[in-house]
Amino acid sequence: MTVTTDTIIEANKRIALEFLAASAIHDPAVVDRLMTEDSTYWVAGKPHLFPYAGVQTKTQIVAYMATPSIFPAGLKQTIGAVTAEADRVAVEVEVDGLTAAGRHYNNFYHYLFTFRGGRISGIKEYVDSYHAAEIFQGKA
Repeated sequence: MTVTTDTIIEANKRIALEFLAASAIHDPAVVDRLMTEDSTYWVAGKPHLFPYAGVQTKTQIVAYMATPSIFPAGLKQTIGAVTAEADRVAVEVEVDGLTAAGRHYNNFYHYLFTFRGGRISGIKEYVDSYHAAEIFQGKA
């Protein structure tokens, strides 16, 4: 099989979606496998208002994925548009889930993945951090 730009772009899209599925259920082994060693994960927001905001390393993300999710049944993900060009994949996602305390979480995300050598080298996550803080910090 000849590797073309289209083949690489389609593979990157599959990897991005595999990463999102693994993150919804906190699967650290898959997250670890899909990311380059020097990858970073950035979340929009102000860290003093939303502790998950800012840049984290692969080591930090894998460690977080090794902790139990606050969503015991995982998060239902509805994938919207997936757009890819060169070494980037953009994904729109709606998530829905219940915390162990019964709080309902419904949020919309936009992810921008960058790739190097068939693995994720960077992620930018745009989310309604106010609603996320309500749920993740138990304020809802």
